Amino acid sequence: MLFALYSKRNKFNMIQNDYYHRIELIFRNSNSPDELFDTFNDAIKLKITDLSLYKIFLGNPALSVDELKMFTGKLLKEIPENRFPIGMWAAKIFENRQSSYEFMENAIHYYILAMESKPDAHEPLLEMIRLYNIELDLPCNRKILELLDTFIPAVNSKSKVYFALADLYKKKNDLNTATKYLALANKAAERERD
Repeated sequence: MLFALYSKRNKFNMIQNDYYHRIELIFRNSNSPDELFDTFNDAIKLKITDLSLYKIFLGNPALSVDELKMFTGKLLKEIPENRFPIGMWAAKIFENRQSSYEFMENAIHYYILAMESKPDAHEPLLEMIRLYNIELDLPCNRKILELLDTFIPAVNSKSKVYFALADLYKKKNDLNTATKYLALANKAAERERD
C-alpha cells in the first residue's frame, strides 16, 4: 500500500517537473505574446511561486512595455510575499529594455514598490541614485532626490546611501553638498558598526 502511494506521488512529481520544464522553455524561448500569456496563466493556476521562473518570463523581449506592466502587476498580486524582488527585477528590466525617458519613470515606479514592501532596504535607493542624470536637468532627477529624502529614514544601511549621494554631488561639482553627505555617511557608518 505504501509503495503504491509512493509510486503515485513520485509519478505526480515527475509530471509536475515535466510541466514546469515546459513552462520554463516557453518563457525562455517563445516570441509569441499569446503563447506567453497562456503559459503565464497556466503557471499561476498551478500555483507555481518559483521567482526564478517568473524572472525568465518577465525578461522575455517579446513582451511589450504594457504587457510587462500587466504581468508584473499580476505577479505582485498573486505572490505578495515576493513584492520586493519582483519590484526590483521589473525595475531592472525597464532600465535595460526601454531607450526613451519613459524607462526611468517605469523603473522608479517599481523601485518605489520595492521600497514600500521592504522600507529598510537600501538597494532600491542606490539604484535610483544610479538613474540620476547628471548631464540633463530631468524632472525625474528631482523626483529621485525627493524619494530619497522620504525613504532614507527607514533604511538600515544609511551609510551606503549617503556615500552614493556624496559621490553623486561630487560628480555634479557641488562640493558643499558632497561634503555634507560624506559627513552623514561617516556618522551613519559608525552607528552601523556599533
